Amino acid sequence: MNATYTAYSASDLYQAGYSCDGHPYIAEKYYVLIENEAGRRFRHEKSFAGVEVVECEETGETNFVDIREETKTIVANLVAKVNEALASGKSLTSTCWFEVDPVYGSDSYIDQGTEAKRAFTDKAAA
Repeated sequence: MNATYTAYSASDLYQAGYSCDGHPYIAEKYYVLIENEAGRRFRHEKSFAGVEVVECEETGETNFVDIREETKTIVANLVAKVNEALASGKSLTSTCWFEVDPVYGSDSYIDQGTEAKRAFTDKAAA
């Protein structure tokens, strides 16, 4: 991985637990991706939760504290460090990164035949 990659943050939703009424509590987690001009992407192994799960000692109920702003700051700092390392020509530790699907419609997406693979899978499942 070299300086042709650029780091940025992204987020996904996840189930952080259950609220006091038994419904799933959906929260946001943040992580860092690096991407090159061709659309090839790698994701950092660490993700950062946007909520802190706290159990009330008196009632035993689960509460969810919104910490998204603090989490976004942590991830933004990691993005800056990764971009600085990439710009200086430093290699990233490959054990901390794993490849994910390329950007939809990018050269990497087309080159790996993602659309053909998905069509084959859909046809096989039908």
